Amino acid sequence: MRVRTAVQGDERELARIVHAAWSWESSVFPRPPLDAPVFTEPVLPENVLVAVEDAQPLGFAKLVPSSLANPRIGSAAAHVQMIYGCSVAPQHQGRGVGTALLRAIRRESVARGARRVTLKVLGSNPRAQALYRRHGYQVEGTLRGEFFLQGKYVDDVLMALDLDTA
Repeated sequence: MRVRTAVQGDERELARIVHAAWSWESSVFPRPPLDAPVFTEPVLPENVLVAVEDAQPLGFAKLVPSSLANPRIGSAAAHVQMIYGCSVAPQHQGRGVGTALLRAIRRESVARGARRVTLKVLGSNPRAQALYRRHGYQVEGTLRGEFFLQGKYVDDVLMALDLDTA
């Protein structure tokens, strides 16, 4: 398995991965259709890392400079990269795809001159939270009951990795 930057031709397969991996445990949005675009501002192919094996995408992560995700803040957050979403095909979960993506995110963030990587994860997704913790991410805040999903209030958890100390 290797991780590479996405190319425009990946979009259809990445959309399939999102569709197959979707659950209320990991998303506040309804299941996207199979043809939903993956590459939309600020998530262009150059901001997507794809784990592949034998040229087949297994999963991907959207890594966006915080200043692109929140253009009004401009250069004040130029040192921060955001994981804007991460998805692994169900049949490849538990095989180290997430670990490979998080290692690539760290390398790419350092190459971009970042000092921090941030993300938000639902409180209803303990498996993802555990993966992030294993890779040095720490909880920096919790918005309790931020979402109402499937009849329950769900927390939005902010996690971050300090690249200067990681």
